[in-house]
Amino acid sequence: MTDERSGTPTEPDVSGAASGEPVPEAKPVGGLEGMAGMLTAPAATFRRIAEKPGKGFLVPLILLILVSAAASLVFIQRADLEQVMRDQIRQSPRASQMTEAQMDQAVTLQTRIVKLVPYFGFAVILIKFLVVAAVLWLVVLAFGDVISFGNSFRVVCWAQVPTILFTLLWLVTMFIRDPTTMNPQNPVASNLGALLGQDRLGKPLYALLSDLDLFTIWMLWLYTRGLQAFTKARAGKMAAIVFGLFCLPVAWHLVMAIIF
Repeated sequence: MTDERSGTPTEPDVSGAASGEPVPEAKPVGGLEGMAGMLTAPAATFRRIAEKPGKGFLVPLILLILVSAAASLVFIQRADLEQVMRDQIRQSPRASQMTEAQMDQAVTLQTRIVKLVPYFGFAVILIKFLVVAAVLWLVVLAFGDVISFGNSFRVVCWAQVPTILFTLLWLVTMFIRDPTTMNPQNPVASNLGALLGQDRLGKPLYALLSDLDLFTIWMLWLYTRGLQAFTKARAGKMAAIVFGLFCLPVAWHLVMAIIF
């Protein structure tokens, strides 16, 4: 054979179909393999997932549900729930308007609700992921790119590897420290808010720095890589969409902290 443009001899193609050998079909990325890929090579792993979507995304989803339930059970068993709930209510804007009797009723009610979390938390996680996937799906479509809702949900589930690690870290921390002294809304020192504390920072700055959490930013970057793989869009565009959406709840938390 010769190259039609240069006239030089070329080697015959002996790979794949040209050699008569069957080309192996790409297999969907397995759950544990995909989770390892999220840690080592997320962009390449998401490209493989986009080429052959499978059911591997169920593994991080189920694992997060199990780890979250375990962390909730340990928190309930080791923490003084009534004291934790009382401290949380005292930090809320309505605390100054409550009588001691109303405070006690609120503490009792919230304690009962928290004790149900290990058994119904899976529904909260699933609903949250469906909402996030729907928002990402609709916004990506609005900006002119194409992705299915199912693939958007896949991205959300795969991107929870940092959340799983965060929950495991919280679980371990509860065996080292008294969970009663920990803020259940910011239990791990993975942001400047948790490191410096609200007393030192003040409510607005504490709210802002708590939202800028290392595990959250890592998860958002995985969202970016996943959406890029499925849409074939530029990483910068997907990053602008993901981090732009993230700025909305951050701004809301900051405004609420300033007002109250």
